[in-house]
Amino acid sequence: MVIWRVFTVVLVLVTTACEQSSSVDLSPGATILHVDNRQQDCSAGVLQRKCLWVKEDNAASWQLFYYDIDGFTYEPGYRYRLEVKRETLPVEGLMDALPYKYTLIRVIDKVKQ
Repeated sequence: MVIWRVFTVVLVLVTTACEQSSSVDLSPGATILHVDNRQQDCSAGVLQRKCLWVKEDNAASWQLFYYDIDGFTYEPGYRYRLEVKRETLPVEGLMDALPYKYTLIRVIDKVKQ
């Protein structure tokens, strides 16, 4: 019986530690972006460029990301978890304008892949 109690306590402690390590305190208005370890050729309007593969914190799939992230320098071969601020931009009358501006708040994780 004592073994089961010890096992239960250890299991609760491990579970709690895992939950705490994955949660991140965010700044107001911030979001988490996961950036993959590779880029892909893409076109944003008439410009040909390299786009990041990104997914938001709770998203199931990766998507091409056509934006720049102010303050962030991408290094191939690393996967990132970023805290960013997303601002809505006025785009009235601009057909090819992107509706958001992203600014890096901090790099939460940078892992070699």
